[in-house]
Amino acid sequence: MNITLSIIVGMLILSISAPFISVYAVSQIKKKNLDVHVKIQKRLFWTCIVALIILEVQIRVSGGSGSLVSNSKYTGTLFFNSLLIAHIIGAVITYIFWGITVFSANKNLKKKKTLPGKYSTVHKKLGYGTIIGLFYTAITAAIVCTMAFFL
Repeated sequence: MNITLSIIVGMLILSISAPFISVYAVSQIKKKNLDVHVKIQKRLFWTCIVALIILEVQIRVSGGSGSLVSNSKYTGTLFFNSLLIAHIIGAVITYIFWGITVFSANKNLKKKKTLPGKYSTVHKKLGYGTIIGLFYTAITAAIVCTMAFFL
């Protein structure tokens, strides 16, 4: 297995794990373990960001996403191209929401050492939206990778 495929598989495993780890982090709030929730979410977010940067650099070094999937029989098909675009758009939107959620929560937590507060409702909606986006990203990534590398 070459380095590019190793990075892609690693990112895929992380993408599939992320929504489940996030759900676990949310379960910690219900158990009044706010510190555990915060720690898990921050570490997961930054791990995913670093992995995403590594993946993007490797894609560029390898000649772009087109060259990575060029050996797939699905390359150029309407379904594959549409799914790839939908995956990228969904992932970008998810990571933007996730970043807003993490940074604004950190800011609000520093300001007001106690929760819940006025921001909690917004945070909860952003959080659930992010988790839905993480599931969407994981599912579409699994389909894209399967079609591009394993079928």
